[in-house]
Amino acid sequence: MSPNTIFVAILGVTLVNGFVSPMVPLVFVMAPIWLPEFAPHNQIAILYGTSLIVSVSTLVISGVPTAIFERISGRQQSDQMSMLVWLGAAILLTLPGLL
Repeated sequence: MSPNTIFVAILGVTLVNGFVSPMVPLVFVMAPIWLPEFAPHNQIAILYGTSLIVSVSTLVISGVPTAIFERISGRQQSDQMSMLVWLGAAILLTLPGLL
């Protein structure tokens, strides 16, 4: 698999985590803190924003082990192994919501 194909899989896994994560209700309750005044204050918009926040957070947090792996192994660029580490971290973060 090419790194681009693996990245699409990473995006899919993080998108699933945005819907099933146990963090979704917590972020939903905290909507008055992160939702701007000009945004619509209906439940659909808040749920969409909540899902987006959790998905992007999963994408960023799952990249941390990849950065550590690349630093330790001395890689100058991301390759297939780095992307697989990123995918594995994203899957590990998604498992609590799926179980």
